[in-house]
Amino acid sequence: MKIGVRHQFSNLPGINPENWCLTPIFRAKIHCIMISYQDALRQISAVCQPLESSPTPLDELLGRAPVEDVRSKMNVPSFANSAMDGFAMSAAVTARAGSDTPVEIPVTGVVAAGQEPPEGIKGQAVEIMTGAPIPAGYDTVIPVERIEAKRDSDGTATLISCTEPVPPNQHVREASQDFRLGQKIFTHGHLLEPHHIMGLAATGTDVVETHRKPKVALITTGSELAMSGVPSGGGLIRDANSPYLSSFLTATNTDLVRTDFVTDDPNELHTAIKACSDNTDIILTTGGVSAGRFDLVPDAIKTLGGETLFHKVAMRPGKPLLFARLDKDTLFFGLPGNPIAVAVGLRFFVLPALRHLQGLVAEQFLPTTCAEPVSSKPGMTFFGKARTEPDENGCLRTRLLPGQESFKINSLMQANCWAIVPEGTADVAAGECIEIAPLYPNEFLR
Repeated sequence: MKIGVRHQFSNLPGINPENWCLTPIFRAKIHCIMISYQDALRQISAVCQPLESSPTPLDELLGRAPVEDVRSKMNVPSFANSAMDGFAMSAAVTARAGSDTPVEIPVTGVVAAGQEPPEGIKGQAVEIMTGAPIPAGYDTVIPVERIEAKRDSDGTATLISCTEPVPPNQHVREASQDFRLGQKIFTHGHLLEPHHIMGLAATGTDVVETHRKPKVALITTGSELAMSGVPSGGGLIRDANSPYLSSFLTATNTDLVRTDFVTDDPNELHTAIKACSDNTDIILTTGGVSAGRFDLVPDAIKTLGGETLFHKVAMRPGKPLLFARLDKDTLFFGLPGNPIAVAVGLRFFVLPALRHLQGLVAEQFLPTTCAEPVSSKPGMTFFGKARTEPDENGCLRTRLLPGQESFKINSLMQANCWAIVPEGTADVAAGECIEIAPLYPNEFLR
């Protein structure tokens, strides 16, 4: 039977008949077709549809994705107002002013911010505060520190003296100078950040229709793991994956609805996956997807009636990654157990799926210059722990960090990005372009 299966796939392009994996229960050799990173992304995209939407108030918009473009509901400013504390008047009154021929202008009132202004009177001025409306008929403001004013005993200005002409529109914020009514101010397909919310609030938006947050469940597998607060002696390994995934997902606008830990027991795993599949968009597991005796995830998916869409990606680290669909509403990612493989799987596979569910555009990675030569295994996409920093000329240069093994966390703590070498590239020379992805989406390098 083994020979027949090998012969069946031996002539397929890009398939190496030596790629075999062992099923954990039967230990029978079957062929595992390894797909490219780009093909994996296409399969993820094909099954991910934007989630339903609902009206979202302004104070809950952070990190949400609008369903449609957002347009300004008003002109901003909505009226001409003063950019300075000073005196508002008609610029024409000062046309003949000079150091030897000062023009004296009576001051007939005060306009504070939030007040309705009086009608401007030709040949006169009003004292005005920053943000206050410019009276009709007036078109300029002289800052208070640039003019001499006579004042009553209570500080009220009564007369100012101009010694030079004042240009029109000086220190005047014109209506609609910032935003126009109906102007597109935010394009759908992107996440709202605090500065976007500032703009929405300023332009009269109180509620935005947004996609709901994806609901994610996390299952950590492995009898060898010591969870937080449990002694790690006796051959146990401290669990670093679930704290990393939980904090990452929380920071990326995701509802982490359930977290479970199971040992290498198929019944435990089956029960946990089944429990997590209720009212969940994505289930993540760590560990149990490779070819070992206790790698139980692939069989659990099959037992539950799920459809494995791919298992093994031509990349490093994290090659055994598994992607499946449990039903029409629940997607499943089986991440390998090594911490860096988990980080790569989350950043470059789970995150694109979450973006699709939120109706976001595909992330664009950044081109930089390679500071040192990088070698990669042919036919494999490589995600390397790296640092990108400006050189003496301000150009961004990227260098791989020592300690690229998938179990080494220390080098990830020194990194500020991932360097990406596509599968068709074996080597990147110093000075050549190399793409990077910041460690976290929507953030630049830190």
